[in-house]
Amino acid sequence: MKPHRLTLVSMSGLRVGQEALLKLGMRMPGLSRRAAALSQLPPLGLLTLAGLVDHRWEQTLVQDDGHRPLDEVVDEIQASRPDVVAFSTLTPAADRAGALSNLLRPSGCVTVVGGLHATAAPGHLRNTFDVIVRGDGETSFPKLLEDWIGDRLQREYHADGTYRFENSPLPRWDLLGAVRPPRYTIQTLRGCPWACSFCAASRLLGPARVKPDTMITRELELISSRQRRPWIELADDNTFASNRDHGPMLEALASHQARWFTESDWRIALNQKLLQQIAGSGCRQILIGMESSVFRYPGMGAKTAELERMTQACQTIQEAGIAVNACFIVGAEGETQASLERLADYLDEAPFAEIQLTLQTPFPGTSLYESLQQQGRLLFRDFSRYTLFDVVYQPDQMTVGDLQDGFMRLVERTFRPPAQSRRDLIRKSIRRTQKKLP
Repeated sequence: MKPHRLTLVSMSGLRVGQEALLKLGMRMPGLSRRAAALSQLPPLGLLTLAGLVDHRWEQTLVQDDGHRPLDEVVDEIQASRPDVVAFSTLTPAADRAGALSNLLRPSGCVTVVGGLHATAAPGHLRNTFDVIVRGDGETSFPKLLEDWIGDRLQREYHADGTYRFENSPLPRWDLLGAVRPPRYTIQTLRGCPWACSFCAASRLLGPARVKPDTMITRELELISSRQRRPWIELADDNTFASNRDHGPMLEALASHQARWFTESDWRIALNQKLLQQIAGSGCRQILIGMESSVFRYPGMGAKTAELERMTQACQTIQEAGIAVNACFIVGAEGETQASLERLADYLDEAPFAEIQLTLQTPFPGTSLYESLQQQGRLLFRDFSRYTLFDVVYQPDQMTVGDLQDGFMRLVERTFRPPAQSRRDLIRKSIRRTQKKLP
């Protein structure tokens, strides 16, 4: 029997609306390193869904980084003559995904969209896609494909948040072909027990759920069969926020000689045993959310602390041999030109190996978005501007232009060559500690 054809389309790559900031990042190593790492991450969500698709379907993968002409991407998708084209997209790439869908639909294929943006703002996508998948794709996508075969396709599929990781398939890394990504990805925790007002993970994906250690080990074995001593990025919102025993997972990472990166919060410094396990398992860097220097977001719970306390914790983490990428959100309530100057002064002396700066961005599905919408402070319905680097709301203490310009100056000052050289020395010192670890 002739197989059905499914094309998976990942809207990958880092999106930046401000041309001046994009050019600045390209010439500043401290910015370009992390941007390159993000843009090269494989589409774990789609590859995982592909593992659920049965033998009746012939699958191909297309990745769109946002830079190629639309017609060129459409030609690549249509080359496999797909029956169904399934997109996964975050907010800033949603409109481009919709444009691709509109170009594909006249050929007769069915276009499907899922991901966080489709879950949070389905109305934004209904006119440009045939089908919308909300929530965990693992429970909805196989049913969608069966419905297509049975000619009973629905306009929308909505998971109920009860999906269990015990049923998770192995990602179809083979769909990458001969490509070996610089970093592989594993998700060990979906959702987050906290409810920070700027984050949608705890609101859209249901309760926080951990992946069984046996599943993590299986995924590590598969990755290691493709890449010796792999670089792995854990696709978690806060890896160590759960109450699980993290020992078996860390032992598995160590046994596969993985070098890995993840995101967490400063409180891991309070557990010396865990910190030593993390360092000894091959963790090279952890992104720590320092959040805003002028505002405490609702929902942060036990993460809430003074900047000095979090800085001390980050020093403890680095002394254990793990580089800290300290992430700051700029533009929250109370931000002024003076507070931006204070942050710049602080970062000039801060002990972090890496720094990440983003503008406050009220993504759909967050309580921050709802609050600013109710106040009439959202400026654009154009979601392509929601990049983490573009001002899309009216600040409370500054003009839009002043905040955008102030952010640009902060970025330029923070990543200027002398400042980056100082952080490079910190990283080298941490590497020396890493080499002494057992």
